[in-house]
Amino acid sequence: MTTELQRSPNRRPLQISQLGLHLMIAFLLLLSLVPTVIMINLSFKNGLQYRWERWTLSLPLRGSNYLSAWDVIDAYMINTVLVAVVGLAGVLILSLIGGYVFARMRFPLREPLYYAIIALLMVPWVLSFIPAYMLYNNLGLLNTRWALIIPNVAGGPIFGIFLMRAFITGIPEELYESARCDGAGAWSLIWRITFPLSLPGLATLSVLNFVAEWNSFLWPLVTISDMSKQVISVGLFRLSRTTNDLVDFGSGGPLFAGYVLASIPLVILFIVLGKFYVEGLVESGIKM
Repeated sequence: MTTELQRSPNRRPLQISQLGLHLMIAFLLLLSLVPTVIMINLSFKNGLQYRWERWTLSLPLRGSNYLSAWDVIDAYMINTVLVAVVGLAGVLILSLIGGYVFARMRFPLREPLYYAIIALLMVPWVLSFIPAYMLYNNLGLLNTRWALIIPNVAGGPIFGIFLMRAFITGIPEELYESARCDGAGAWSLIWRITFPLSLPGLATLSVLNFVAEWNSFLWPLVTISDMSKQVISVGLFRLSRTTNDLVDFGSGGPLFAGYVLASIPLVILFIVLGKFYVEGLVESGIKM
């Protein structure tokens, strides 16, 4: 009884500190949601509502803004999904194979070669911007979707190898030894053992790479001049600069509706892979 009475005063400050921490996290979360709420609110306004009732809820809600926005950005969305998915597939395959090679295979200069690849993460991308532009210009790839896909496939596996090597190193060696005793080769070890056990890492890499490709702006702006091949970030930017010349876009409501529509694929991606994404971040932090 005495012990419980002695412990009870020590528990109260701990609970109060936890409550304060939770309130702070809730406040920061609410603060981060304010821009999203404002964007959704503005997406349902017409011209008069946008001008005179910009920061309040206006009725009736103009759902037609989303139809007007989709008629303009549908091609941008399709192009971005195509470029991001094809590039992501190449990044995942190369990262998985590269991570397995540097984690499980033994060959001369393995560690120096690995650290040489990782050192590329330290190079600012802007330093290679002009040389890369000149290279793609000489290859005749400017104004094609390959100018957006190839840089992602070439540069994405640098971080992917770093991440996947950490995951694959944590897989027990006994599993590989058992598979080798059954006659499994290198490809079987990759696709039958490494791939299923590395799904959290691949999910983490998928989310990070897809979001980065979806938000890519400067490189597509410079390399793609044909708007029929342009991505959503550049499309929305040019749309915001010419809203007064487009039907229904002078109000601003359809423009914000386009922002909302452009965010939906990222929300769906995180809903589908959110559990694996968080698990992958935790496991990668522990293994690294």
